[in-house]
Amino acid sequence: MTFFAIAGVTKKIKVFEYDTVIMDAVDIHYPAHEMVCHSKISSVCWSAYHKGMLASSDYEGTVTLWDAFSATKTRLFQEHEKRCWSVDFNRVDPKLLASGSDDAKVKLWATNQEHSVTCLEAKANVCCVKFNPSKMYSLAFGSADHCVHYYDLRYPKQPLNVFKGHRKAVSYTRFVNSEEIVSASTDSQLKLWNVEKPHCLRTFRGHVNEKNFVGLAGNDDYIACGSENNSLYVYYKGLSKQLLTFKFDTVRSVLDKDKKEEDGNEFVSAVSWRTGSNVVVAANSQGTIKVLELV
Repeated sequence: MTFFAIAGVTKKIKVFEYDTVIMDAVDIHYPAHEMVCHSKISSVCWSAYHKGMLASSDYEGTVTLWDAFSATKTRLFQEHEKRCWSVDFNRVDPKLLASGSDDAKVKLWATNQEHSVTCLEAKANVCCVKFNPSKMYSLAFGSADHCVHYYDLRYPKQPLNVFKGHRKAVSYTRFVNSEEIVSASTDSQLKLWNVEKPHCLRTFRGHVNEKNFVGLAGNDDYIACGSENNSLYVYYKGLSKQLLTFKFDTVRSVLDKDKKEEDGNEFVSAVSWRTGSNVVVAANSQGTIKVLELV
């Protein structure tokens, strides 16, 4: 069985069973499991090894480990001093996870230890953290200093590389593969980097992203991100313009029926590929979730 998790400003994490959602004839789906949180959730991540183990980060700076299937907290990490934006599990060492915060720190945690095992000191707010999917000690983070920082965690004092090119804060870093990183920024651009080379390989333009976290996901040669025109954009790694777009319907209340379509402030806020497939799950700021297939 495959599950996906949805979380956000409702202070709840909802876990859905993928096949049930796909087979349902109706458009209203009920979660298989639901967890109530104390604060708004900024990020969730599944463990690649322990079925049902989920990590969340929240607006109070707490990183929480959950057993999603029993809806119980298994551990709380509370060292961040400000809002925590991002959490990620290591895919090579299943005990290791990382978090990034507005306190300008990246903390590394072990699932079996109470306190952080390593801390990376950034100069500015950390917006996102991501482990290299096939290298245990390699981690990238994006920062409000407009840069992507790439570290070997055995040498936490100094980055291996700092990738410069974005004009605003870097909101997401994702690995397309073990050698290439794609980054997103509120300069309405995505950039592709090789971990060994200081310069940008390609810049992707077409989506709109000036103020919100809009989601980013990489899947081999394809990159998906959200946009502030309530659309999902899919790019191919070898092309600078978008390959596909998908527009979310604007849900209007009766009171808003006279508003024009363009007046809305809705944006696509989260994107995730289903591992090893051409299926992408995307959500927008109104809480609408779409399961989409690239055909």
